[in-house]
Amino acid sequence: MNTLGITLPLWLACNEISSRLLRRLVRQWQDVRQWIIFFHDNIITQPDAELEHRVMCKTSILEYLGLLQHSWVMTWSRHIPADKDIMRVISSLWLLEIKDPLFSSWSSTYTQFHHQRDSAIFNSAILIAHELNIKVDWANIMEVFGNDYDYFAQTAVAHLRYELSQDPPDLECIAWDVHIISALALTANLHLALVKQGSLFICLDVLNLIVQESWEGENRKYAARCVVNATVYLKDGLEDLDGVPLVLTLLSMNLIPILLKCEQHLPLADSDPARNQPGQLLGRMLASYTIYRSVLKRVIPLIEQVQEAGEDRHLQKGSSLYEDWHRLKDTVRERARMLRPDYPTPHAIQHCHNERCTRVDPLGSFRRCGGCLHSFYCSRECQRLDWQQGKHKAYCQRIQERYVRTDGQMFMISCSDFRFFESVIIAELRRHQDRIIAHKLKVNVVEFDFTKGVTDIVFDSLRLDPKPFKILCPCEQFSHDRWESLLVRAKRSQQQLVLVRAYIPGGMSRKILLRGYELRRVLNNDWRVENKLVFPHRLCLTFTCCGRPSDTRLEGKDGKCLRERRTSRHT
Repeated sequence: MNTLGITLPLWLACNEISSRLLRRLVRQWQDVRQWIIFFHDNIITQPDAELEHRVMCKTSILEYLGLLQHSWVMTWSRHIPADKDIMRVISSLWLLEIKDPLFSSWSSTYTQFHHQRDSAIFNSAILIAHELNIKVDWANIMEVFGNDYDYFAQTAVAHLRYELSQDPPDLECIAWDVHIISALALTANLHLALVKQGSLFICLDVLNLIVQESWEGENRKYAARCVVNATVYLKDGLEDLDGVPLVLTLLSMNLIPILLKCEQHLPLADSDPARNQPGQLLGRMLASYTIYRSVLKRVIPLIEQVQEAGEDRHLQKGSSLYEDWHRLKDTVRERARMLRPDYPTPHAIQHCHNERCTRVDPLGSFRRCGGCLHSFYCSRECQRLDWQQGKHKAYCQRIQERYVRTDGQMFMISCSDFRFFESVIIAELRRHQDRIIAHKLKVNVVEFDFTKGVTDIVFDSLRLDPKPFKILCPCEQFSHDRWESLLVRAKRSQQQLVLVRAYIPGGMSRKILLRGYELRRVLNNDWRVENKLVFPHRLCLTFTCCGRPSDTRLEGKDGKCLRERRTSRHT
């Protein structure tokens, strides 16, 4: 079996015999399959068997299954991901390499004839399943790890840590390990377990390793794959958990200069979408989070340090990363002006979330709901009424489920960030004030999407499209119903108003801000004398989402919230 694994790729490369050989490979597979299972169950996993025999059997299985990496045997390899017994063996050997040092491919026990790595086989099976749309039975694989998600995640991260500790590092295997982590992260419980094990930060370590060294030959191709796979995983991590704490931590670990140094490796990436990944993380996701004052204040000195050190001079003008870098700088430069003490900003207020209450007070006056962390009430009575007779109970309980499900991964927006949101929204309204004036409407409805780095804006006072940025889940439908009721009530006002619905980034769930202003104050940018704090002259409500259900991130059940999942992944 060991010999076949090494020599078959050479024979299959010969056009004269490849077809005939492939037919025999498929015909004989059932016999070989039984031997693989026998070697695993009766020798490798038996502690009483001779160590030399156990290691030899493991090596033989890996060498034979190494055929999975060759596209010309797809007729055979397509059956592997759906084969529960073989996937159990592959997963068990992958675990054994970490569990027992004697079976590690870094161990001196392995001979010079050993060519295949456990991570390569496991990754190849996952890739084949993805390419052919074959469903992997993760429940079957989880049994190998005693149905312990933390143990599974610990094994995946340990593989990557070991590879990073080698001198010299095996870039091909590092790329496999990062891709395995990305694939495992498609399962909600595994994703959270991976985050607990520090998977996001070790992927940043991978990027740092790549950009600090010069690579030659085949390693240049693997370096590009490492950059793309690690960047995609970082992007997914920011989108699937509460983003602000993660952004702040990654910034402290030199995320910006590391991403800028990735450009030299991007030409060897497999596709244009893959080459765009670092730029999207830099100029779109990171730029979108600068709407938070806490993030903006951290980014400003980092950009200055990068420019002083000249770490952006090597960027090729016109490249994707160059454009995204300048998008980030332009966004930061514009919003940095709003941090000045003399910058005029509206008086930050809070609106009681009880729908039957119209009380509005200065920011910090109301009590924050301890369950969802995003609703504010002027009194215990209002909170009790909204819980018992309003719709807050079901909404809040879903948010609390998310808090428990994600092990406390839920970000509470600070008062300083709330104040800064007002400045950004007013600045955008003033940029489009000519259009607002031209409409000559009593109630002007403006919708912003700040989640993409570049602000999208929709003017729709006639409500031709009441959901311009879509409703992604029941939580957002809850906020949409409140928005519609506020629009109806606003029409009773004697003043011209601007009502704003703004979507801001929030990781697993975008935050939704409902804001209302007197038009004359927006146009004059005059907030020195505040009018009576009453609705609808002033409005300030904030909503979040309970995120994904705990059972899976690929299917929604029982009406629980399910965010739109990115359908493409770049390997």
